Amino acid sequence: VPPHHTSLGALGAALFARSQEQQGKPDLTALKTMVDEGASDFPKAPPLRLRKTTFTDNVVIPKRKVSPSAKLHVFLGVDIGSTTTKTVLMDANKNIIHKQYVQTQGKPIEVAQKLLAGIREEFGDGLEFLGTATTGSGRHVVGDFIKADLIIDEITTHARAAVHWDPDLDTVFEIGGQDSKYIWIEQGNPMDFDMNKVCAAGTGSFLHELANKLKINIVREFQDIALSSDSPINLAERCTVFMESDLVSYAQKGARLQDLIAGLCYAIVHNYLNRVVGKRRIGKRIMFLGGPSLNKGIVAAFENVLDQEIIMPEHREVLGAHGAALSIMEKRVSSEFVRSDFPGLDPLIKAKISNKEKICRADKNCHNECKLKIYDFGGRKSIWGGDCGRYEMRGDRKEKEEDWFKKRELLLLNYLKSNSVDLAELRSQSLAANQVQESFDGKPTIGIPRALHMLQHSILWSHFWTKLGFAVVLSPKTDQKISMAGIESMTSETCYPIKVFQGHVKTLMGQTRYLFLPTTINLTTPQSEEAGFFCPFVQGSQYMASAALNISPSSLISPTVYLKEPVERIVLDLHRSLGERFGLSQRQIDRAYREALEVQMSFQRDLVQQSRTFLHSLQPNDLWVAVSGRPYNLYDERLSLRLGQNLAKLGIKAIPQDFLDTASVDLSDFPDMYWGLGAQILRTAKLVKAHSGCYGIHLTNFSCGADSFIEHFYRHVMGEKPYLILELDEHSAVAGVITRLEAFKNVIQNEHNRTLSNWQEMQCRSS
Repeated sequence: VPPHHTSLGALGAALFARSQEQQGKPDLTALKTMVDEGASDFPKAPPLRLRKTTFTDNVVIPKRKVSPSAKLHVFLGVDIGSTTTKTVLMDANKNIIHKQYVQTQGKPIEVAQKLLAGIREEFGDGLEFLGTATTGSGRHVVGDFIKADLIIDEITTHARAAVHWDPDLDTVFEIGGQDSKYIWIEQGNPMDFDMNKVCAAGTGSFLHELANKLKINIVREFQDIALSSDSPINLAERCTVFMESDLVSYAQKGARLQDLIAGLCYAIVHNYLNRVVGKRRIGKRIMFLGGPSLNKGIVAAFENVLDQEIIMPEHREVLGAHGAALSIMEKRVSSEFVRSDFPGLDPLIKAKISNKEKICRADKNCHNECKLKIYDFGGRKSIWGGDCGRYEMRGDRKEKEEDWFKKRELLLLNYLKSNSVDLAELRSQSLAANQVQESFDGKPTIGIPRALHMLQHSILWSHFWTKLGFAVVLSPKTDQKISMAGIESMTSETCYPIKVFQGHVKTLMGQTRYLFLPTTINLTTPQSEEAGFFCPFVQGSQYMASAALNISPSSLISPTVYLKEPVERIVLDLHRSLGERFGLSQRQIDRAYREALEVQMSFQRDLVQQSRTFLHSLQPNDLWVAVSGRPYNLYDERLSLRLGQNLAKLGIKAIPQDFLDTASVDLSDFPDMYWGLGAQILRTAKLVKAHSGCYGIHLTNFSCGADSFIEHFYRHVMGEKPYLILELDEHSAVAGVITRLEAFKNVIQNEHNRTLSNWQEMQCRSS
C-alpha cells in the first residue's frame, strides 16, 4: 500500500497540472470564494421565510395530577405507523392530556407496551378508560393486543382531528414516515383523498436517512441550516434517487450545505404536490400534519410555493392518534357501545409477548405459502400476515357484499371445464416427476399460461385447440412459486405482470408436448377506427420468455395474431403458421376459430347480462363501485391482492369492468387512444362519471408505461368526483390496500349522502 493512498487522485491531478507548465500560480482568494459561494451558477429558489404562517413548536403538555379515588375519564388513541407510533390520552372535554411519539422499529406490540407503561408511570391508577381506538398501518395487530373498541383507517382519523382543530378547514396535507396523504374536506367530512403510491420519496423516513448521511440532527439542526440559506438550489423532486444524486452533484460543484438543505425542503414540497395532490383541489385553508410539519423549513417551502397561510395546530405530529380518540368518543356518546373492552394498563404491560413465523395452510386451494406472524399475548394467540387480508379483516362484517370477481372466475371455470385440464391433473398421470406428458386421453398436450393476455382470452384458445384435437393444459393460478420463478428468470426490468407471465411459462415447460405463446398484437374494439393495440411488452412477451428460458423451438407454437382483424384474416394467419406443421386445413382452422370465438363472446354476453340484472335491482340511494384495470391484473388474485374479496368483506358493491356494457360509451374526445385496454379503462371511467351513485377504483401497476399516460386521462375524466387509484407490484402489501379501501368507502359514503341531500332539497323546492 503506497503512502498517501487516500489522496493519490489529488496527487495525480497536481502532477498533471505541473506537467502542463502553465504560467502563474492559482489565486487562493478566488479558490476560497469558489468554496464558500460555489464554483457555478445554480438554479435558485426564493429564500425560505414564513410571512403568512404562524409556526407553533412542539407543545409540551404539563403533567396532570390524578387520584385513584376520583379517577379521570379518558379515551385512548394509538396511531401505529411504519416508522413511528403515537399515543394520545384525551379527557371528556376533548383535551389532549398526554401524548407520546416514538420510533416503531418494526416492533409495534413491544412499542405499544412501552407507551402504555409510560401512561402508567405518569398517571398511576388514576385513569378510567371509556374507550380505546387504533389507527395507522399497525392498527389491526395492536388493536387486537389492547382489545381496542374501534379500529379505524388513518385518513378518517386525520380528517376528524383536523376538523376538531379548525372547523372551517378544507384541505389537509399529511406527510408521515412512509406514507403521504391528501384529504379534501367539506362541511367537516372527508370528501376526497389520495396517498402516495409505491414510492416513499419526500416522506419522514427519507428525511431521517438523508439527515443521517449528512450528519445533521433532524430535530433542530436541519431546519436551522435550511432557514439560513439565501439561495436555495432547485433540486430534482421526482424520487429519492434523483434527489440524492442532485445533492451529490451540486455539492461536488461547490454548492453550500445550507443551500442544498433549503433546496431539499422545496423538493419535498414539489414532490408532494405533484405526486400526491396532483390535479386535485387545494382550498383556502390548508393544514399541514405529520412529523415533518414540525420542520419550519418544510412549512416555509409550502407557504412560498402555494403563497398561502399554512395552518399549524398544536400537537399536529400526533393528530392521527387524537382523531382515533375523538372517533371512539363519538361512538360512546352515540351509545354504539356501553362498556370498553380495554383490559387495563397492568395486564397489557405485564403480558409476556412472543411471536413465531409459520406458513399459512388455512386454504387448501391456496399455494402462496405466505409467512404468518403468530403472536402470543400472554396466552392469547393472534395471527397476522399473508397476501389475502384474511387476518387483517377478520371480525364481524354484517354488511358483506357479493364478490363479483369470484363470480366471474366461477363462470370462467365453467366455460373452461370441458375444454381444458389443470396442470395438477396432468401431473397425477405422469409416471415420473418432471416427465413430459406427451398426450392426455390420446391427444397431444398443449400448455397455455394462465397469465397476461392469455388469461383474458383463455376461453378462445382453449376451445380452439380442443376443436383441433389437442388436450389443453392450463397453468395453475398464480402463487408464490410462480411469481418467484418469473422474477428470478427475468433478464430485464419490466412490470410485475410480465414477470408473472414468465413464471407461468416456466411452470409449464417440460410438462406438455407443446407451449402455446401467440404474439398477440391487438384486440377487438367497439369502434373500427380504434387501434386497439396491446403494449409492446405484451406483444413481445413470448420472445422475452423464449430467450430467457431457452424454450425449444420444436415445442413452441407462436403465431402472430391480430384479433382486431376480420376473422378471415385471422384464420389465414393461423393457417400459415399452423397448417403445414400440424397437417391442418384452412377449413378446419376456420371452423375451430369461429366456434371458439362464439364461445368467448357468449362468456362476455353472460357477464354483461349479470351486471344488467344487478343494475336494475339498485335502489335510488344505493351506491356501487366500478373497478377498472387490465384484465391480467384484475382477475389474478396474486396481482390484485384479492381486491374483489376485500371489497366484498368491506361491504362495497364492486363490479369489475368486464361485466359492464361500455361498447356504446363515446370516446371521441380521445381520438388517438392507441391502447385497446386503455380505451376500455377510459370507457369505464366515463360510465362512472355519468352515474351519480357509481364511483371508480382503478387498478394499475408500478412500471406500467401505458398506464402512466392513461392514469392522467382517468383523472381528467373523473374530475372532482371521488375515485381511488391502486398502484401495486410484487412488493405491495395487503394492509396498505385495505387502508385505502376503508378510507375510500367512508369518502364515497359522505359524497353520496351529500348528493342525496342536495337532490331531496331540490325535490322539496320544486314541490
